[in-house]
Amino acid sequence: MAATNIKGSGLLKWGTSLAVLGGLAVILSGYGYQWGWWHFSTGFSIIPWGTGSAILGGIAGTAGFFRMKERDQNYTIAGFTAMIIGLAALSNFGYWYMEVQKGYPPIHDITTDTVNPPEFDAIVPLRQDAPNPPEYIHEDGPAEAQREFYEGLETLNVSMDYDEAYDRALETAREMPWQVVGENKREGRIEAYHKLPWFGFVDDVVIRVDTTATGSKIDVRSKSRIGRGDLGVNAKRIQSYFEAYQK
Repeated sequence: MAATNIKGSGLLKWGTSLAVLGGLAVILSGYGYQWGWWHFSTGFSIIPWGTGSAILGGIAGTAGFFRMKERDQNYTIAGFTAMIIGLAALSNFGYWYMEVQKGYPPIHDITTDTVNPPEFDAIVPLRQDAPNPPEYIHEDGPAEAQREFYEGLETLNVSMDYDEAYDRALETAREMPWQVVGENKREGRIEAYHKLPWFGFVDDVVIRVDTTATGSKIDVRSKSRIGRGDLGVNAKRIQSYFEAYQK
């Protein structure tokens, strides 16, 4: 029997091809924006189509594989390729679906001090073309939404003296996957940015160290350069920094 007539082989080939194309579309949706091929909104619109194609292709390819009674090495590779891509796409869909269901507020400027947030200085020239301004918007801004959703995000108080607290803050910032662009010990300010993989979005961070009656306090602010909501990315970044600081 010719290989092309083996029962299930056509479905396997079609499904695997669709899964591969869907997976590539999802990957390129972000990198295409980074490379200047399209606007990020176009990249976002590609994701659901690519994910759906990868899942459908994975299901079809897997079904075709198990319908076959005769399988050579190439068919086996194709079958497992369809399964892996389909499962990866399904897992990715499930993860982001659960993230969206958490109801993150549509804010992108998060700080541990919403009354007197740390201010950007060295970062400002780097944000000159960013849609989101460097200033913290107090009126009708993110403060109330942040307090309701991230009620546990607050100033970190430590028993260290100022010099030790600042040096630790700077050392921790350098250990994060950030690029430190400014440090001013006299003013207690450290600034950095974090370029995210895939779409290459850039978020900015400013850390402020100050003295207290019992030691020092550290406040952090993290703000996206683009976009309205951040799906909790900025808050998670601050939490990760504090966790690293206290290790």
